[in-house]
Amino acid sequence: MLRRFAYIARLYLVWVAIYFFCFAFPATLMNFYLEALGFDRAFIGLFHAGSQFGGLILALPALLFFERVGRRVALVFGAAFASVVRLPTVLATSPEVILAAEALSGFGTVIFGLASVSLLADASKEDHRAALFGWGDFVRTMAVLLGSISAGSLPVLVAPLLQVNGQSAEAYRAVLVASFIVRTLGAIPLALIAWHRPVGDDPTSALPEVRALRYLNPRVLLSQRPQVYALGVPFMLLLVAEALVFTFFNLLMRDWFDASDAQVGVIIGVNALIGSVAALFAPRVAERMGYRPAIVWGSLTTAASVAAFALSPSLLVGTLAVFVQVAVSQVTRVLYRVYVVNVSPRDEYFIVSIVMAIAANVGPAIAPPASGFVQRAFGYGPLFAASIVLTAIAAVLFALISQWISRSSSIVSPAPSHSSSSPARRPSPQTPLE
Repeated sequence: MLRRFAYIARLYLVWVAIYFFCFAFPATLMNFYLEALGFDRAFIGLFHAGSQFGGLILALPALLFFERVGRRVALVFGAAFASVVRLPTVLATSPEVILAAEALSGFGTVIFGLASVSLLADASKEDHRAALFGWGDFVRTMAVLLGSISAGSLPVLVAPLLQVNGQSAEAYRAVLVASFIVRTLGAIPLALIAWHRPVGDDPTSALPEVRALRYLNPRVLLSQRPQVYALGVPFMLLLVAEALVFTFFNLLMRDWFDASDAQVGVIIGVNALIGSVAALFAPRVAERMGYRPAIVWGSLTTAASVAAFALSPSLLVGTLAVFVQVAVSQVTRVLYRVYVVNVSPRDEYFIVSIVMAIAANVGPAIAPPASGFVQRAFGYGPLFAASIVLTAIAAVLFALISQWISRSSSIVSPAPSHSSSSPARRPSPQTPLE
């Protein structure tokens, strides 16, 4: 199956491996680092929203820059800039500098998002798209597994060299700086993608140029089919619900279960392993259940798993509940993205992917600050309740929207395939958010 993927798709998987291995370091340690500096949960929540708000504020300059340099340059520049500019978040101790650097990274994130948003859809054909998306999530979560385990243990190993405690800001800083530098080097496979030229008449063999500026025209936006926007709403709710609780997962495990940094790193890593294996089963789940039922029941199961985690009496039970939540939500996300692309014609891939990417970023933008302030005032209880309710609402809303699409769709769905390698042929979507 890997040999069937386009050259640029395989290169993209290499970038995913590098990026998410390094991404696991701040995901595991940044909250600990900020807390070691003396910042409270409200500030930590604001920090996690910084990149999203920065991207929103700088969206127009980023869009103009993207139009000027083109998709290929933007792909490389956006990834490198977003990584390099994050170095001050761990090299400085001033809260203003930390927030400003995180916000400025949003400029690079927006540029990279515009360049990469439909890459997997552009680099794949329908008969193996679901497998490519599954492999993308497999590589991502395996990289997070290895990165999380490394991140959980490295501060203790580095601390003696710095003559500091293993849970000190200095130890965390050294590890985080190294991870941001390596993440920047991950732009190399993106450069190979950017400058790879088409092979023959194969539309998936190279990265096509896209024009994003036209979507600033209200007439163009209003001319899009309603389903382009409707499908983003349940996805947004799912990620808002998740971010309310799991942005603070490492601190939660320490607060509730007195878990050590190493234990948290292992748990996050095993989560990633479970998610990666689950992603590979997504095509088979779609084949057996169909996309719509799998997404609806997967979302409801996710809500039930969060409830079980909230009521867990011990670290073991809580960890098992999280493992179930991760596995089910991973499959649900793969199928949701694939479903959206499958119900969209090729000329809509870019705008559909943009809408889905915006929906995916709403959660990280609004949920962490809200979660931080709620924790400071009321603890974790209201956050679990809100997460469960929002996930259930998302399941119901998706069921209604997908039913409406199936009844009124102007797209003729291809006949379902029973081949394990092509479950993407079901009347459900596929949209590349990568």
